[in-house]
Amino acid sequence: MDIKPIPAFYCCYLLRSTVRHSSLYIGSSPDPARRLAQHNGRVKGGAIRTSRASLRPWEMACIVAGFPSNVAALQFEWAWQNSHLTRHISPEQRISFATIRTKTSRTGKTTNRPGRPRASLIDRLSNLHLLLRAPYFSKWPLEVRFFSEDAYRSWSTWCGRVDTQIRPEIQVHFDPPGPGTQQLEEEEFTSAQPQPIQRRKKKADSIGRGGVDGVDPTYTRLQGVFEKSQFLLDEGDNQQCSVCAEIIDLRKSLFVICHTHNCQAISHIRCLADVSRNKTQSASSIVPGSATCPKCRQEHAWLALMQQVSLRNRGSKEVKKLLGKKSKGTATGAAEILETESEEEDSPSEREEETLTPRHVVDDETEMSFNDDDEDTLSVASADSIASMASNTSSRPVVNPDASIEEPDRLQIVIEDSEDEG
Repeated sequence: MDIKPIPAFYCCYLLRSTVRHSSLYIGSSPDPARRLAQHNGRVKGGAIRTSRASLRPWEMACIVAGFPSNVAALQFEWAWQNSHLTRHISPEQRISFATIRTKTSRTGKTTNRPGRPRASLIDRLSNLHLLLRAPYFSKWPLEVRFFSEDAYRSWSTWCGRVDTQIRPEIQVHFDPPGPGTQQLEEEEFTSAQPQPIQRRKKKADSIGRGGVDGVDPTYTRLQGVFEKSQFLLDEGDNQQCSVCAEIIDLRKSLFVICHTHNCQAISHIRCLADVSRNKTQSASSIVPGSATCPKCRQEHAWLALMQQVSLRNRGSKEVKKLLGKKSKGTATGAAEILETESEEEDSPSEREEETLTPRHVVDDETEMSFNDDDEDTLSVASADSIASMASNTSSRPVVNPDASIEEPDRLQIVIEDSEDEG
C-alpha cells in the first residue's frame, strides 16, 4: 500500500457570497486559491451549491489549516458542516440543533428526516470556536486565518463573550491581502494560457503577501532543508544524534534534521520527542507540539519536522521536484511547482475530495445518514474503521463492517457538495 507523506498544506475553509452575505459554504482543499477560482467558475470544478451565478463571486472568509492528512481535514469539515449532529460538541454546549423535515410521497406516506438548521456567519464561527475547544481537535497543530475583516471582527466579538477560550497554541490571526495584491485571474490557473512566465511572476508576487492568494500550498519551504540534508547524508554514516550522541543508522533509523539554515544538527525522532515532551509538555502527551534544537536552540513546530521526515521516506517524487528547482526564493519556487501541477490532471487529493466512501468521513462512533435537499447525501461510518484507514483514499466502495446496517453497494459521497447554504 502506497502511504503518502504529510501534505504540504490542507485546510477547511468558509466561503461567503459577496452578493448575499447570508449564503455560506464550508469545504476543504489542499490549494485554497485554486479552489476559490473553481467555486467562482474561473476554473473547471467547484460545487453545485456555489455554481449559481446569482451568488457569485464568492470570497474566502477564513481557513483552518495545519491538518496532518486529508482525512483529518475531512473529519473537521464534516463536524463543522454538521455541528448540530457531531459528537465533538457536547449536548450542554451545542448551539445548533437539527430541524425536522417532513416529506410526503405520491402515495400519501409521510417521512420525517433530520435537516440542517440555517446558519449565519456568527453561527458558523461560534461552532468553529466550540470545535477548536473540543478534546479531539484541541491538541491538533491548527491555525485559523481570517481574510475578511468583518468576519475577524465577528470572531473577536464572540471570543469576548464566551468564558472558555481555545488553547493559545492554536494561532488565530487576520491575514488580509497586502498592498498591491489582487485576486488572481483565470489565466493564472489554466494550462491554456500561453504566457507561463508572466503567470508565474504574478503568483510569485502574491505568495507570502497576505490573503488567500498569499498562501503557499507547496513543499517549497522545505527546499533548503533537503538541500542541506543531501550534503549531510553524503558525508557517510558517522552522523551522531544531537541528543543521545549515538551514531545514527541512516538506512534504518528515523531521524530529523534541524530546519535552521546554518545548523547541522541531526536527531533521532524518539530522542527529540522525549526531550521536548519533558521540557514543554505534560508527561501524558504522546506527541510534542514543538521541539527545540539541542544545538542552535531554535524552536520548530513538530508538524513541520514530521513533514520533513515523511517527505524524505515517502515522497521521493516530491523531493526530486524540490531538488530539481534552482534556489530562486520560496515564492518563485512555489509558483513554478503550482504551475507544473496545474498542467496535470487534478491531484489525487482533489479527486479524493470529490469522491469518497462512507468510511472516509468519520465522526466518533456514530452511524447515520440523511438527505438535505435532493443534491446532498451525508454518511458517517463507524470510528472503529479509522484504525485501518491509511492516509491515501480510494474511490472503491467500502462494505460496512456492521452487518446489521445496510448501505448501498455503490454509495459515494461528494464532500464538496454536501455543505449547507446557511
